[in-house]
Amino acid sequence: MTTPPPPESPADDLRGVPFPAPEPLPPAPTSGSAERPRWGILDVILGFPFFLIMALVGLAVGVVIEGVDFAALSEPAATDALPIGVLALSLLFQQLSQAGWPWLVSKWKGIGFQADWRVYFKVEDIWLGFVTAVIGLAAAFIAGSAVSWLVDLSDEAEADNTQFLRDAEGSPWLYVMLFAVVVGAPVSEELFFRGLALRAFERTARGNKVVAVLASAFVFSLPHFIGTGWQGTAVLLSSIFMVGVVLAVAVYQTGRLGTAIVAHMMFNAVGAAGALGYFDQFVPS
Repeated sequence: MTTPPPPESPADDLRGVPFPAPEPLPPAPTSGSAERPRWGILDVILGFPFFLIMALVGLAVGVVIEGVDFAALSEPAATDALPIGVLALSLLFQQLSQAGWPWLVSKWKGIGFQADWRVYFKVEDIWLGFVTAVIGLAAAFIAGSAVSWLVDLSDEAEADNTQFLRDAEGSPWLYVMLFAVVVGAPVSEELFFRGLALRAFERTARGNKVVAVLASAFVFSLPHFIGTGWQGTAVLLSSIFMVGVVLAVAVYQTGRLGTAIVAHMMFNAVGAAGALGYFDQFVPS
């Protein structure tokens, strides 16, 4: 008598079907990891005096390299007469400190530079950055135009913060300035404002991303104004604020800084080209 074969088990029906890989286990906790990350608003506040100190160090280095008379620095308009090389070195030192501060904070109080500030890049960040830059330019133009009408700004030059580029024309320092504007500023400012500051405000607001976006954009706009009057300052602050909002939203939408950095580079490149007159041929006289 032939014995009937045993019934197939559910596992037999799945033979040859690939199983998904198991989720990796989280890393083993290290000493003190339960308290991390510990960064917050205080680290954002402490960053500003650090930037100022480093900018002054760069200024001193530039004064020595350019051979500026220290006695002349006591004059009321001394900063207006400083060689462009001094200002360029001060700007570079400030940007290095701005990029380095989030790294230091993450090292002391965080779980890792990439994990803390979303420092990731993907190929699609190129076209996403282009789209974000266009949106940022449009938002800045609309906000600036609206505030300009409200405050009755008569001279658009009062809302200009790119005069230092025109001052550098004809000097080799122009290329240093362009690098600082198109590369240095986007990288360092995104690390600080859309990395550390955005995350710190989000934590303080208990996860409220709207508050984090608005607060980080406000803080981002403060160091950028160089208006010669209150009307020009209001217009400039409103434009930069809207750019900060767009960049912060891009970080939340993509989950990384790559798109915002690329967009910031494109935005600043357009601004630099405009300041140097590369678009004048397209403007009807």
